[in-house]
Amino acid sequence: MSSRTATLRHYLGSGLVEVGLALMLVVIDAIGFRPGDGAVAAILLSILTCAGAAFTAWYPRIGAVITCVGFTGLAWLPNGLVGTSLYAPMIVILSCAWHEKFWTASATTLWGYLISLWLSFRNATAAAEQIQAIIVWIGFYSLPWLIGLALRNTQLYERRRLATRAEAQRREIAAELHDNVTHDLSAIVTQATAAQNALNRGDADVDPAKVLADIASRGSRTATYLHNLMTLMRVAETSSTPASFSRELQDGAERLATAGFELEIYTDHDVDALPSAISDALGKITREALNNMEQYGDPAEPAETTVSAGEHRIAVAFRNATSQEEHAGPRQDGLGIVGMRERAEAIGGTLETRLSDGYWSVTVSIPITRVGDQIS
Repeated sequence: MSSRTATLRHYLGSGLVEVGLALMLVVIDAIGFRPGDGAVAAILLSILTCAGAAFTAWYPRIGAVITCVGFTGLAWLPNGLVGTSLYAPMIVILSCAWHEKFWTASATTLWGYLISLWLSFRNATAAAEQIQAIIVWIGFYSLPWLIGLALRNTQLYERRRLATRAEAQRREIAAELHDNVTHDLSAIVTQATAAQNALNRGDADVDPAKVLADIASRGSRTATYLHNLMTLMRVAETSSTPASFSRELQDGAERLATAGFELEIYTDHDVDALPSAISDALGKITREALNNMEQYGDPAEPAETTVSAGEHRIAVAFRNATSQEEHAGPRQDGLGIVGMRERAEAIGGTLETRLSDGYWSVTVSIPITRVGDQIS
């Protein structure tokens, strides 16, 4: 949110609107003040009525009562002494409707409307004038309701927008932590433990330098991810650095090869030519899917990733053998699967998982518009 927007919201919610409008009515009445019979009482009642309207910003019921009492006192004055403070109840209605104090706004509307009609009927000499007063005052007392409710709806929309952005940011952070940091830290612990056990056994096949280099690489990558997440939280953005589908495929294949997997990639479309939004979503889904493949898959069996682009959808399927039946793959309701599904659904796609005959598969389908070889 910009500082200008934050400042505007602060002023609108600080009572300055109610105070400003009430002060304006008092000033207008004060300018027209002429000493004489009842003039002092009129100006004091005007101040009381407008003060109650201003007070409504913080204490709606008390402010409304003060305004109605002052307004009733004004109604008993001679016609020439009733000034613009006659409209103070409308400030109360506007404020209460804006801040969802609907009962107080309704009571003030009823009381103010009846008093205003009584003032008009007192001066009316014909039925036509009375009918005109009824219609005019309905319009006058409807206006603050319309403005107040419009301000309320604007405020509710802003709250929903901020809540939606906060939820998107929370999901993005959770997904980044799960997709990257958690996986790399788990791999670091696994590698360090395996290397320590191998050294204790005197296993000459283990190359400590290679293991340490891989641990250092993963540690550096994890530090970068954490730095990006802290930046994400500080600037309140709703998305992190966009991913690249082609790069995630390449990096994942190299990572799996290091872990002993043989990953075959089949594609009938140039993955580098995908639109950025689709590439970002598929890239992050691919990162998680290949992380799961490394963690739960059987490196002794081949694994594959297939990319197929039709006229209306592009589908990406990941398939690998599982290492053990009891650890067949990520839990269907696990955070990784949930995160991948949310990324697919965010751009109108779907994601399905399946375990069959010892093979775990993940299939994501994204809607596209295809013109020749171009996808949008």
